[in-house]
Order: sequence, then C-alpha cells, then structure tokens
Amino acid sequence: MSQQTKIRLDEIAAVHTSPSTLYHSLGHIIRSKIQSGEWTVGQCIPSEREMMTIFNVSRATVRQGIDNLVKEGILYRVQGKGTFVSPPKIEQGVLRLMEFSDVIKRNGLKPNVQLIGKERVVPPPNVAKLLALSDAEQAVWLQRLLLVNKEPILIETSYFSATRFPDLLETYDGLEEPHKFVAKHYDVKIVRARETFEPVILEDKEAEILGSKGGFPALWVEHIAFEVADKPAAYLTSLLRGDRCRFYTDLVFDR
Repeated sequence: MSQQTKIRLDEIAAVHTSPSTLYHSLGHIIRSKIQSGEWTVGQCIPSEREMMTIFNVSRATVRQGIDNLVKEGILYRVQGKGTFVSPPKIEQGVLRLMEFSDVIKRNGLKPNVQLIGKERVVPPPNVAKLLALSDAEQAVWLQRLLLVNKEPILIETSYFSATRFPDLLETYDGLEEPHKFVAKHYDVKIVRARETFEPVILEDKEAEILGSKGGFPALWVEHIAFEVADKPAAYLTSLLRGDRCRFYTDLVFDR
C-alpha cells in the first residue's frame, strides 16, 4: 500500500466502534478520504485483501462497502486492475435547472426565450459572497424570460464575475443558456452544482412579466455552479409559475 493510500489508526478503530454496520462504517471512511482530497480522482484504492487485513473484517464486509460506493458512482472498478476513485459528479436537484429547456423539448413543447435585461452591476452582498467576489468586484447581471408554446413560464436571473468574464455583457445575446455560453467561450468546465428550492408568492411586478397575477404561488430556485476545486462559476435563480408547472421525483427502491 502506497503512502498516498495510508490509513490511520483512528480510522481503523472507527470502523469497529461506530454504531453503524461494519460495511457502512468502512464505506464512510473511504468516502471521507475522497471528499477530503486525500484520495484523488483516478487513484487506485487498497485491494479487498488489503482492506481485510487493515480493518480486520471479512471479505463480504469489504465487498459490500465498496459495492455501495460503486453504485453511487464514487468508485469504479477496472477488471484485473483494481478499484479507482471516480471523477466528481454534477449534483442536480429535482428540477435540473440547467436542463429545463431540454426537458421541455423532450415533452414535445416549443421553448422560446427573451433577453429582458443585462448590465454590469455591484452584486448584492449574498451574491458576492457566493461567487467569492472581492468588495470592489462587479458582476454581469443577465435576465431572461422563458416561454413555452408562447406562454411565459420562468424568469431566469444569473450573475457572473465581470473580471472572470470581461466581455460577457457585450457578447451575450440571450439565445443560449448562460452556463453553456460561458462554457463554450471561456473554457469553463462545470463539475458540480447545487440547487435549493423554496415556495414563494408572486409579487405584482414579477406576475406582470409572467402574465400571471400577484399573490399566485411560484417556485424560487437558486443554483450555484462550480468549476474544479469548488471554484464558483455562476449564480442563477429561476422563478417559475406555480399554476403552470408541476414537479415530481422518482423514488427507486432496491428489490
């Protein structure tokens, strides 16, 4: 076992003292070493035999712990070579904000978009913090209206660092999703994203843009996209009409 894959005595002890099952505890140790960056993408983890010796557990325990992480996409196996740390996944919520237009098309509907605003601004404090901007740094603010079969459905607002994307304001025309535009023109690779959801009530100004009425229900979605090393690339929000959208999630259970 290499120095890179060295396992500490406290980690060995934790497997046997945790209230969880042995294989869950083992999986937690492996997961934490990957999340901390101690075990990196593409690195081969210790073999099943090595794990059995190190942790003093059975092969079945080791295999179950690793199998769970393989199913989650955290590890992957190569026949005859071993088990390796997988590349990070993009985290997507129920709505999958970045794929919204594609979902509409797959359902046989016709999306249209209007660019209703863009300017260079001093970002709100919470946005500056989320994008890790300095006190004096400005942001590019973009706002689009998404229509489905010519009916307004969603107001999308996005912020990008004006320093990181210097001519975005001048070149962006609103036809393409902002994250796809910056990925194409600025060599940005988004590797992770986080979404949060909140039910809200439409205010009069927002309702007018959406062709609805003030006081009607809506869904507010915040989306933060990250480049490698957890560097924030974009902050987006969407406001969706609650009377024209319904959201669901599939729950799949092991049989």
